[in-house]
Amino acid sequence: MKSENIMDERGFMNLPILKEQISQFLDKNGRIVRWPKKTYDKINVLKYLQGKFDPDKKYSEIEVNAVLKTWHTFNDHALLRRELFDKFLLERTPDCKEYWINTDKIII
Repeated sequence: MKSENIMDERGFMNLPILKEQISQFLDKNGRIVRWPKKTYDKINVLKYLQGKFDPDKKYSEIEVNAVLKTWHTFNDHALLRRELFDKFLLERTPDCKEYWINTDKIII
C-alpha cells in the first residue's frame, strides 16, 4: 500500500483504509463496539472518529457528544471526547464551550 493513498487531501487518514485497519472494533454500520487495549489501535480508532467531524465547523460539547454517541455502542462518549482532546485531535476553548478538529498536530 502506497503512503500517498493513506492520507486524504486534508492530511487526514483515508477513512476506508483506516476502517479496514480497525475493523475488529467496528460493527457492520461502522460504529465502534469496544475500546481497544493497544495504544496503536486506540490512536487509529481516534483518528477514525476525528474523520466523523467537519474540520471547518465549531461544535458545542453537546454536538460533540452527539457525534460520538452516533459512532460508538459502548456508552462512554466522555472517554472518547477526553481521548480526542488528550491526543490533540480535538481542540477546545478553556471553558469547554467550543470544540473543533485540530488539523495542525500529528500524533506519532
